[in-house]
Amino acid sequence: MRSIPLQQNTVALATLAMLAALGIVVRMFVRIPVIPGLLDLTPGFLFSELGGVIGGLPGGALVGAVVGLGGAMAGGEPPLLPMIGNICLGVGTGFAIHLQSNRDSPMYAAMVVLGGGIVGGFIPSMTIFAAVTESIEITLLYATIDMLQAFLWAFVALLVERLLIRPLVGHYLYPEMESLDLHEVREDQ
Repeated sequence: MRSIPLQQNTVALATLAMLAALGIVVRMFVRIPVIPGLLDLTPGFLFSELGGVIGGLPGGALVGAVVGLGGAMAGGEPPLLPMIGNICLGVGTGFAIHLQSNRDSPMYAAMVVLGGGIVGGFIPSMTIFAAVTESIEITLLYATIDMLQAFLWAFVALLVERLLIRPLVGHYLYPEMESLDLHEVREDQ
């Protein structure tokens, strides 16, 4: 299992802090109620999942906790769901880099999307809604909607990381990628 030294990378910490700040604002104010008082659709999922893509398990848990706090303060759902759900979103996408070190591989992308949807969307919703509702069918419906939303935002998180974050600060965030590139150039010569 690969380790990501966040405490030694100021750019990574600053990037995660900005994601958390943006995420808490988006999670608080941009919500589309599907079932008022129980289930919201929100692009706040993106920030928790992006925290996991950039910072692995610790980054995903950190950004997820902050974004979850915004969701709990915003209301509209049982307060425990956004807190636990957003942490699980970050952890669900963050575990992939610890298992697959190549961020450009299809296996990595599949692990991020599946981890975000199943670990971050389905499991927390299924367990927390089971305590709130009495019908397994309704619980399954809520969990499926959250899972589909998490799949979508995990895919968007991969695109944002690849097309926006990596070109801007990727050489600071992922020094191992740069050293691999240099090693490949030396082998070609």
